[in-house]
Amino acid sequence: MVEGNLNKNIGTAKDNQISPIHDWYRFTAGFSYKLVDQIIDDNFLTKEDVIYESFAGCGTTLVSAQKKGIPAIGNEAQELLYDVINAKLNWSIDKTEIHNFLNRKVLDCTGGLSDTQYHDLLKSLYKDHDLFSLYQIRNDLNEFEISEEAGSFLRLALTQTLHKCSIHPIAVPYISRSRTLANNLPASQIFKATVEKMLEDLDNLVTKERTSQIYCHDSRKRNESISSDSCKICITSPPYLNNLDYGEVSKVCSHFFEITNSFSDITEKVRKNLVTGATTHYNDSKFDMDNWKKNEFYQNNKLIVDQLNPQIDLIREESKKRKGKKSFHILALYYFEDMYNVLVEMKRVLNPNGKAYLVLGDSAPYGIFIDTTKILGEIALNVGFKKYRILKIRERGTKWKTLRFRHSLKLSENILILE
Repeated sequence: MVEGNLNKNIGTAKDNQISPIHDWYRFTAGFSYKLVDQIIDDNFLTKEDVIYESFAGCGTTLVSAQKKGIPAIGNEAQELLYDVINAKLNWSIDKTEIHNFLNRKVLDCTGGLSDTQYHDLLKSLYKDHDLFSLYQIRNDLNEFEISEEAGSFLRLALTQTLHKCSIHPIAVPYISRSRTLANNLPASQIFKATVEKMLEDLDNLVTKERTSQIYCHDSRKRNESISSDSCKICITSPPYLNNLDYGEVSKVCSHFFEITNSFSDITEKVRKNLVTGATTHYNDSKFDMDNWKKNEFYQNNKLIVDQLNPQIDLIREESKKRKGKKSFHILALYYFEDMYNVLVEMKRVLNPNGKAYLVLGDSAPYGIFIDTTKILGEIALNVGFKKYRILKIRERGTKWKTLRFRHSLKLSENILILE
């Protein structure tokens, strides 16, 4: 296998926007389905092999595997994305049931819903008639007699509609109120067109057999539903150490579906189940270094953490000079601790000859370089992996160079290969 060619053919997340099923939900922090396809082909995987995905996200690995008929299994800790993935994997949909819902009798837009039902955030992001339609469709889905599979399929279409008919982009990765989307179609028409396009995608599939399974589970913890030594390959893209709050980026959709309702809800119901990737995930005042060093991660990785300490100290000092004063030094420690636990679980589910491919980016909080990919490779050795390699995919972060306080360090996106 010529793994060096991966960096030439991996593509970007934009590839997914023009690939059936993959484009049913656009995730700004995703990676190209072409990476999964090439790893499957290069490792000569068969129906007897199983792929593991620690951070299923919007389902790129699981969908790609299913298209090729290869079994795959994964974890996703966010309820919203878990529902998205399930819908993307259910390909045996009753079209009659879907069309019956589309042809249902609906209320006229002049009445039937109270303004108090609308979440305040959504009131600022949608035109009045679109907001009415969106909530009407949501409520009808809750009341209409429909199978679980069809309901999941239609909710995903409604989620796409939320993205397509908003006044401002709602996932880039945060709400971008400085930009306005050009859209003249009403939400009801966008929803129907989205459903029909999804049904057309399913009609063009070679097979409708389901080979992938998703669990709503935190990969830092043992998933008893996944047997030890049961998987041959892991293909995943963990959160980057870049302060992107994965708990907040989907808040418009999670508020709309009443999974969350507030900032505190996001913290309690979402962030606590995710790898610590943003300063919003913890309380600075509760962090005590001496107490933190008693944890399993530090005890098993003392040399790695101690070698990281100079950068941690520089970040701490730099944060005191900044107006925002974000505690990136604490973030880095929590991040590597959480990723250690992810790697422990990854090592458990992979068979003795298994391999893992992790799409990762290096970091530079406050302009202090942290060789994230290499550090995770070293941690993986302490977890029990035999060796690691790093393949550089591309440079990253260059589009932010015009920002006033942006550092000038060149960062890279890489594939960390563990064996």
